[in-house]
Amino acid sequence: MSEELSKRLDDLHKRFDDLRVDIAARFTAVDKRIDDLRADMVARFAAVDKRLDDLRADMVARFAAVDKRLDDVTLNVTKRLDDMNQRLTDLHGTLRIFMWVVSGWFTFLTAVLAVFGFLRR
Repeated sequence: MSEELSKRLDDLHKRFDDLRVDIAARFTAVDKRIDDLRADMVARFAAVDKRLDDLRADMVARFAAVDKRLDDVTLNVTKRLDDMNQRLTDLHGTLRIFMWVVSGWFTFLTAVLAVFGFLRR
């Protein structure tokens, strides 16, 4: 009986040793899979970061182009408004001179009519 118990204990120890080796191998395999997954995730996140950086650079370039176009449009509109302002200023001066001439002419005509009106009487 003691020999059978000893044999069972030896068998039990052997099974535990086999399980210990098997568990160690499985944990090693799981660690390797986790490391592979981590490396894959790092590579993918690096690719996403690069794509985001490229997208950001593209957006910055596009916004710079839009800013340049808006600056050009602003300069063009400002120049046109300045030209219009100058035209209106010139027109104002011309109308002012015209009004002075017309006013003088009507004053002259009134004076002439007044003189001829008095002469007729």
